Amino acid sequence: MTPSSSAATDKITLRKNIRRQRMALSPAYRAQAMRAVARHAGRLLRRGKRIGGYLAAGSELDIEILLSTALQRGASVWLPQIPARGRRMWFSRLNAAGRWYRHPRYGIVEFDGPCLRAERLDVLLLPLLAVDEQGYRMGQGGGFYDSSLAFRHRHPRYGKPLLVGVAYDCQRVAAVPREAWDVQLDYLLTESGLHRFAPNRSAT
Repeated sequence: MTPSSSAATDKITLRKNIRRQRMALSPAYRAQAMRAVARHAGRLLRRGKRIGGYLAAGSELDIEILLSTALQRGASVWLPQIPARGRRMWFSRLNAAGRWYRHPRYGIVEFDGPCLRAERLDVLLLPLLAVDEQGYRMGQGGGFYDSSLAFRHRHPRYGKPLLVGVAYDCQRVAAVPREAWDVQLDYLLTESGLHRFAPNRSAT
């Protein structure tokens, strides 16, 4: 088995194990976690800030209360839009004038409103499957966030947006298989708190 095929196998196994653990969480625990992350994220949700969020799919941690809190505090909320071509996402502002629709290819619910790119957000809340102790995430494998955040490699000192992974504590692992294009998170938000990662200077 080649190193690349070995890494792919490791990812498949890790994704399967983490999904199993996440799906085993009770509805009561999920509801408690949803309230907890909204509390822990409080200092990120300031008036005038552009907050990139997501709509939870499957067993992902739901951040509906968090996003509602952001709006109540005067921040704006921006949700991802998968493009018709390529993988670099737009983020669409949630407002009363837009509309909800289903993506024609993936069938997921998206919002049609004014759009901007990730680099214009102040905070980006990212869903994930697993996250390691150094702040590297493993997603679903579609590569949409990797493509949307590729500018971080070209401009490593660009300070926006603040990257905040969102997950249950059971999704934390010692290490995830890492690729050259992976971007380090600034924080991890879980039911136990907001955890900051030390910057990986060797990656800049």
